[in-house]
Amino acid sequence: MAYFNEAHYEAFYQFLVTLDCYLHDNRAMAKEVSDFADNPKREIAAFVSQYSQGEIEVPQGYTRILYILEGAAQVEIDGIEHTYQAGHLFLSNSRTKITYRESKDTAVVCFYFKDSYFTDSLLTQFVEEQRLYRFFVEAISEEFQQISRYLIFHFDQLTDVHVYSLLLLKQVVKMSYFNNKVTKAAFVLLIVEISQGADQAIVRKDHYVANDQLIEEVLAYIDTMIRVVKLEETAAYFHFHPNYLSALLKEKTGQTFTEIVLQKRLLLAQKNLSQTNLSVQEIVEHLGYKDKAFFYKKFKQVVGMTPRMYRIKCKEQEEA
Repeated sequence: MAYFNEAHYEAFYQFLVTLDCYLHDNRAMAKEVSDFADNPKREIAAFVSQYSQGEIEVPQGYTRILYILEGAAQVEIDGIEHTYQAGHLFLSNSRTKITYRESKDTAVVCFYFKDSYFTDSLLTQFVEEQRLYRFFVEAISEEFQQISRYLIFHFDQLTDVHVYSLLLLKQVVKMSYFNNKVTKAAFVLLIVEISQGADQAIVRKDHYVANDQLIEEVLAYIDTMIRVVKLEETAAYFHFHPNYLSALLKEKTGQTFTEIVLQKRLLLAQKNLSQTNLSVQEIVEHLGYKDKAFFYKKFKQVVGMTPRMYRIKCKEQEEA
């Protein structure tokens, strides 16, 4: 994660203060969001609340990113209030209820996104950032229209997250809130940078797990990593404790992690035996087994015959 010096930040910030994006009370915020909602050509909006008086309500109905640029704020999320400092960043879906009160010299950047902003082509640009990719996919899905989802991070100031937040703000306002390629590029840069430090920076999140979608992703991950896949590493990849992921798999599929891996490996073995000329030893090694005897035992238990007999049977059926 790169750091910008004070001079870089100050020059950038001085440019931003010349832009027409500063709000000072809840009425101004409500008006701007209402204008955004009524304009079908606008998919993203950005404002800065600064020196605001009273409570600011962050309107629901949109995916939102809030970033505290300076100072501190009392932020209430779904009825739970905490004090957050500069560097805290909030991702929320349309259902999450957010209000905040600023302290003196506080500035908060607010981004609003309509569902139409998150096209497949945009989302695929950060598909490898699993946690955040899943968050935005779920944020626009019908399944979560009535379920609050959010993530809260804290980053050091003057990191790339800080600068890319300002860069996206600058681009959105500069383009009079209309989307373009550069704006989307700035958004992707911000999301990727958040993702790079997410594990260390996350301080709070909702407790909901999209079980069905998660299971599909876990099973796809197992397929990809079938040769070396392990429960502990799979759980870590999806940010869960191994015991939790194991219990979830058992609940949703009726099989343990070990049983799922065994089933997938045996299915792949049958495919290789019937469709390739690989030796049984080569297939065993390809599947990640070091113990050939174990593989033979499990294969015969499940399939009802040895790998060699299975291959012979497949060839006879082809010739018949």
